Amino acid sequence: MKDINLKDLLKIPNLLSFYRLIISFIIPGLWIKNPKSSAILYLIISGVLSDTLDGNLARILKQKTSLGKFLDPLADKCFINMLFFLLYLQKKFSAYFFFLILFRDLFILIGSFLLIQKVKIMLSPSILGKASTVSQLITLLTLYLHFYLISLNPIFVSMVIHLTLFLTFLSGLHYGWLFVRVWIKSPVK
Repeated sequence: MKDINLKDLLKIPNLLSFYRLIISFIIPGLWIKNPKSSAILYLIISGVLSDTLDGNLARILKQKTSLGKFLDPLADKCFINMLFFLLYLQKKFSAYFFFLILFRDLFILIGSFLLIQKVKIMLSPSILGKASTVSQLITLLTLYLHFYLISLNPIFVSMVIHLTLFLTFLSGLHYGWLFVRVWIKSPVK
């Protein structure tokens, strides 16, 4: 964390992550006025695209930074959890679905923080973690479209939700295993 440089915020991948973080706090204000707003749809789509682009651009442009390693997952978690929270408040899905996603993300944030503080190691996102994030973003877009803009096939919506539940749960277990493995193998400094 000590090698985070604020000048790195001006790099395109980090600006995209920062954008996603900012819109996660703009969307609730728009949602209160009108959850069926086309502006919300555009912000959700742009947030999903920014998540797709930031990591790829960081690799292509050789702009991987310590700030990006911190900012990208933080922006993901804020963006995703804020939208799931708004949908949950309107009772668009069950409590266990929302709390599984929320607790998994809190578990990852706390586990990562402890590893950074005690072992000085920052884990890279796992394939399961990335798959879970992608499925959550697809689920958010699907649910928003289904409940506010166009009615989608309920079987399709259910399949998307269940795939996300599975990947979220599985990635939470995987991160738990990774945290324990790294903690045990690394000398505490």
